[in-house]
Amino acid sequence: MLSINFSPGEYYKRSEIHDQFGGNRQRGISASAKESVIFIFSGASGGQYGYSDSWNEERTLFMYTGEGQIGDQVFSMGNKALRDHVNSSKDVFLFHRTTNGLYTFDDQLTLIDYEIKRAPDRNGNMRDVIEFIFESSSNIERSLLNTSEVTLQNIDFSLDELKQLALQDTSNGHETIQVKQVTVRKRSEAIKLYARRRAAGICEACDQPEPFEAKSGSSLEVHHMYRLSDGGPDHPEHVAAICPNCHARIHRGIDGNEYNELLIEKILDKENPLRMKYIY
Repeated sequence: MLSINFSPGEYYKRSEIHDQFGGNRQRGISASAKESVIFIFSGASGGQYGYSDSWNEERTLFMYTGEGQIGDQVFSMGNKALRDHVNSSKDVFLFHRTTNGLYTFDDQLTLIDYEIKRAPDRNGNMRDVIEFIFESSSNIERSLLNTSEVTLQNIDFSLDELKQLALQDTSNGHETIQVKQVTVRKRSEAIKLYARRRAAGICEACDQPEPFEAKSGSSLEVHHMYRLSDGGPDHPEHVAAICPNCHARIHRGIDGNEYNELLIEKILDKENPLRMKYIY
């Protein structure tokens, strides 16, 4: 598990990003060959190919044109990876090309919806174009912290009910963007609440009681075991509720990777109690 620490507004060499994480060095959509992350590289030059990428006025939604310069765009390769990133637990990171050839990190994104539009390709022929509609993941997190909103914590869900909410497929249906935003946020919240409820006040890494009583109800922190960041939707089997000390050990300890691998096994055993282990 590689560490990641991209800072909004900072400059990065694309070659160095690929040196660390792998992925296609030429495409605008580049899935890491090493980690569960997809990079989007956006630039003004895309306009000549019918690409139009931009934030809305409130800077909460980012519209991104799929890949494919000639002919209809279809859901394969990078386009498919973006469409399915929530359900496949992959993070999406947005970078913008600058005039000096470097890229600035913008934000982490979560797919809300997509539309099929008609637009010219590189040769001027009309074709189907995929427009992805992303929400800023930081905006999702801020919304979940807004105590004026009705949250799942106010409802007495069972552990199984929380798991079903956490597994909700956000890619189906024809709801409005606003409805899908709520769905994604609720799924993100359900996963975190599910992990803490499953832990029942005991750190899922060291098996010790949570160290203090928090104002929010639990001092256990939700850790994403397969991901590079702690934001956005995930899968119930990919998260653990752990104490701050264990969380710091995983991210900063010299044995962090090994400790995380042990935690993965413990959560798999919890989620699949009948899972058989064979010793050869």
